[in-house]
Amino acid sequence: MRETATFMTFLTDTPYISAYVRNEFLFDEQHGHGEFTECTIFGFRAEPAKVPMFQIMLSNGAQWARVPIHMLCSKPCEILSLENSVWWDSFSRHCTVHQFEFLRNHRVSCLGRDKVLRQGVYQFTIDWCNGGWSEISDQHKNHHVIILDSGQFIAYPNNRCLWIDDSHIKHTELPNYKSPSKSYSVESK
Repeated sequence: MRETATFMTFLTDTPYISAYVRNEFLFDEQHGHGEFTECTIFGFRAEPAKVPMFQIMLSNGAQWARVPIHMLCSKPCEILSLENSVWWDSFSRHCTVHQFEFLRNHRVSCLGRDKVLRQGVYQFTIDWCNGGWSEISDQHKNHHVIILDSGQFIAYPNNRCLWIDDSHIKHTELPNYKSPSKSYSVESK
C-alpha cells in the first residue's frame, strides 16, 4: 500500500482517474473546442478564490497543472458551465483529499445552481482547514468530486447532494435542513 502524507497542503495526490481534458484548455480556449485528449488525473491544487484545479498527465506524456474541473470529463460530452460544475471556489491553500470507502462508487443526485438534478458517481472528497470560510461553522463546505452520467466532472458540497442506495436509503421528499450556525466546544463559552 502506498504511503500518503498526513499533513495538509495546497498540492496533494488524488485517486488516479482515467479521463479526458477538453482540448480548448490545452490551446488557451482559442481552438480545439469539441475535441478531447485522454489523460489521467493524479493530483489536486488548492488556491483560494479559484475553482478546484487538478494535475493531469496526457496520453502523449505532457503533464498539465491547474486544470479547472469543468475542463475534465470521463467521456466526450457537452461542457457544463463552470457555475454548474462547482458551487464554491477553494476555501484555503490547506486541504486534504480523501476517498471515503462508504461513499466509494455510490450514486448521487446533485442539485445545480440552475435547479437541475443531475446524477453521477462519487470519486473522492476535498476538505479544507486553516483559512477563511473553512473555519466558520455555517460556511464550511467540502467538495465531493463526482462524475456525472453525462461524463462531466463536478465538485459539490454536502447540502447539494442526495445519495442513492436502495438497500438502506429511503427518499420521501427533499429535506429543508439548515446548516449549523454555531461551533461546538467544551472549553469555550
